[in-house]
Amino acid sequence: MTPRRKRIVLAASVAVLSLWAIALVVVAIQQRPGAQANAPAAAQIGSAPGLFRGGPLPGGLDRKPAVDFALTDARGGTLGTRSLRGRPYVVTFLYTDCPDTCPLIASQLKAALEQLGPRGKDVTVVAVSADPVGDTRGQVLQWLQERRLPSNFRYAIGTKQELLPIWEAYYAAPQPRDEEQSAHSASIWLVDADNRLRTKFSAGFGVPPTDIAHDLRILLEES
Repeated sequence: MTPRRKRIVLAASVAVLSLWAIALVVVAIQQRPGAQANAPAAAQIGSAPGLFRGGPLPGGLDRKPAVDFALTDARGGTLGTRSLRGRPYVVTFLYTDCPDTCPLIASQLKAALEQLGPRGKDVTVVAVSADPVGDTRGQVLQWLQERRLPSNFRYAIGTKQELLPIWEAYYAAPQPRDEEQSAHSASIWLVDADNRLRTKFSAGFGVPPTDIAHDLRILLEES
């Protein structure tokens, strides 16, 4: 082997050994006790893109304030953003005569709350009526009871004029009275404890409750 070739081989060996040494140092730091505990909170539960299993929000709405509202709660009293602030909540749009999509959304949200265990009580589901004529208080209460939905599954009702600003803010279309099939907007929005929009699920098809529960856990940890 020529002297020049020997120098090349020696330099390559030194470079390989250096890379191995750097890799060992990185592994040692990562495995050091308390390393994960000392990591920034944002790295563990932050809100970087891709953190949520829900989809991105339209029109740059990420972290924008959710629309303020105060509507009649079918369970009694008033349901509004003032009382909801401080804990994460879910907004969706249902109507009691819905033959398919609405019962599916309700069951998915119920299952998600159950998967949260005791912390499920720290989340409120706000179902906003998509049919102000058909969703009377008595009809809604019967609908909630038949599906054995928990007390923190709330149902906001009102007149078309009262509900219209909420529909518009969440890009939701009401259910046409002359349509036998579900034709309203099927979506599930997640709002954090600071009343900011964070992510949404398109609920026209099955949404895994585990995905909803996953995103709600993130919002609960942040709060």
